[in-house]
Parts: sequence; C-alpha cells; structure tokens
Amino acid sequence: MDARSRVTGFTLTELALTLVVIGILSGVAVTSLSGLAAARQDVAATRVRNALVYAQEWALGSHNNTWVAFEAASDRVTLYVEDPSNPGKANRLALDDPLTRSPMTLQLGSDGVGIESASFGGTVEVQFDPSGSPRDADGSLLVADGTVGVTGGRTVRVTRQTGLVTVD
Repeated sequence: MDARSRVTGFTLTELALTLVVIGILSGVAVTSLSGLAAARQDVAATRVRNALVYAQEWALGSHNNTWVAFEAASDRVTLYVEDPSNPGKANRLALDDPLTRSPMTLQLGSDGVGIESASFGGTVEVQFDPSGSPRDADGSLLVADGTVGVTGGRTVRVTRQTGLVTVD
C-alpha cells in the first residue's frame, strides 16, 4: 500500500480525550453561570445599601432630612433631600448624583434582579434625620429594623437604634 492511498482519521483515544475536555469545559461553564446569578444579587443588594448610606451621610453632612423611597413594582430607588429654604417632606427635592448632576435614582431589574419588598415602620421609604437616625416615612423613629428585600433572598437592613446599614 502506498502513502497516497493510506486512510487517516482520529484514533479512539483522541476522540475519547476530546470528549473528556468538552465535558470539563461544559462543567466549568455551568458552574460559572450559576455563580453569575448570585453575583448579580450581591451587586443589587450592595447598590441599595450604598444608596441608603449615601442618603444617611448626606443628612449628617448637610443637617437636612433625606429620604430613600423604594418602588418594588418598578424596581426603582429614589433619593430625596429636604429643601433648606422650604423645610418639610412635602417640599423635598430629588437628591442629585454628584457625578452626573442628575437626580439620584437606581433602576434595578434589567438583569432579573430587583426589589421584592421594602418595610420601614410599615412604609416603603426611610427618612434619615440630621443626626443620621432612621425614621419611617411619617418621621417617627423606627420601632423595628427597616428592611429591603432583593431578589434571591438578599436583605438590606437598617438597624433602628444605630442606623447601621448591612446586607444579610
């Protein structure tokens, strides 16, 4: 038999090795994708926590009340600040993002992770007074910790006594 008529192909060993490598790569891909959902949930909870901390720090620094309102139906978080020339919740203004100079609003939900619930003394917004203490939307001190539920079982908690904001 001459070299030109010789049949070439893959050996059984080469095919088996290729299948093993494909199997390993598939397992790694599935593991990475399942971790992606948890990472998205962590990021959303951290963004909500950061918004709460920012509003609290603004209240402390400006000596004005601030509010964070949660809209679970639209997965939106909006920050407000008291108008120093016209005090009171009815006259509050949107708190501007220091980088964009536009109203500070977080829009969650585009990646499937959003707000499931919010509860601050039976209301869906929290007020921080000039000392940083958390209050419900009516201005009463919280009698229980305030919580924001984020998709995937993450909870952002505002401790009623100290105002400490954590992610559980």
